[in-house]
Amino acid sequence: MKKIILILLAISWGLYTIAQEDDTTKIKMGDTKIIIIEKDNDKNSNTKKEKLEKGKAEFEKMKAEKQAMLDEQKKQLDEQKKQLDEQKDELEKQKLELEFQKNEKNLQELEKEIEALEKGIDNIENEMEPGDDWKDDNDNESSWHNKNKYDWDFDNDWPSDWDNLSPFGKNKKFRGHWAGFEIGLNNYVDKDLSLSLSDEDRNFELNTGGSWVFAINFLEFNVPFGKNLGLVTGMGTSWNNYHFRNNVNVYEDATGIMVAVPETVKSYNRNTLNSWSFSIPLIFEFQIRNRKSSPGFYLSGGVVGTAKVASWGNIEYLLNGVKYEERRKSDFLENSFRYGLTARLGLKHLRLFANYDLVSLFQKDRGPELYPVSVGISLLSF
Repeated sequence: MKKIILILLAISWGLYTIAQEDDTTKIKMGDTKIIIIEKDNDKNSNTKKEKLEKGKAEFEKMKAEKQAMLDEQKKQLDEQKKQLDEQKDELEKQKLELEFQKNEKNLQELEKEIEALEKGIDNIENEMEPGDDWKDDNDNESSWHNKNKYDWDFDNDWPSDWDNLSPFGKNKKFRGHWAGFEIGLNNYVDKDLSLSLSDEDRNFELNTGGSWVFAINFLEFNVPFGKNLGLVTGMGTSWNNYHFRNNVNVYEDATGIMVAVPETVKSYNRNTLNSWSFSIPLIFEFQIRNRKSSPGFYLSGGVVGTAKVASWGNIEYLLNGVKYEERRKSDFLENSFRYGLTARLGLKHLRLFANYDLVSLFQKDRGPELYPVSVGISLLSF
């Protein structure tokens, strides 16, 4: 029974296939095969030509639809391309704006440099006074090109003397050695320049190792007489500490005289007289320059005027095994204004100073006649 059913199905499928082939028109255009299936079962209803014309009409319809789709796609692509072009133009605009800002900044910097150069040229022209001898003695060439006569090189150790004021001619490079930080030791001498005090003043003896001076010379002006010689002035401030050697009580007695009386009750660990003052120097300095990359030698001397701002005393002592500290506010009958001599020596990086006051530390006839002296070293140079 199953075999009979399978045979009948095979015969039916064959008849259906034959019937379908009669209703189909095949057209081959190049490598493309196009199959047109006729829906009319009447074999004699259409000729082959009519079938082809009908297929052509179908193709033309399909072509029109595809052409419409193509046109729509092109339109969309054109719009997208326009948007891309606009985006590209915006990026180019931003790029041009950044480039313009950069060029504008460079232009401003160049204008500033040119302005600075113009000022430098004006300064040079002002320094070229009529009647100056610009000829070198050896080759009669302009000293503008002579490095030995007019040196424009700058370095860290001998910088340009921007604050130089010279009444003896211009183009003189000179810088003194006043500005800086100094530290040293204090003492004083009697009228005979002796560190050994008389029996009358012996109680005022100092512990030199504990008597310090600290100075900050913060302002300096130079008046050059040449590249190696000049006048130095400015301003500084100093703190002087005088540490008494003996166990004495230093004070102003009832008669208005400074006295140093031995202390029998208290045992002083520290007994100092301190003062703070400002000073103005007037120093002549001679220099011998070394190579431009290193400092040279200098020797200077002059006078220094000092104005006291404040003075006070510090004491530290033991009493019945208890440690006490006191600060005494007093002028200690010190001279408010003093002046003295100063000498300074520098060799490479070693810089020394020595000061000697020509005015006594205490007021005349109101204390011992003692003249402060100090020696030390300059640690920093401004």
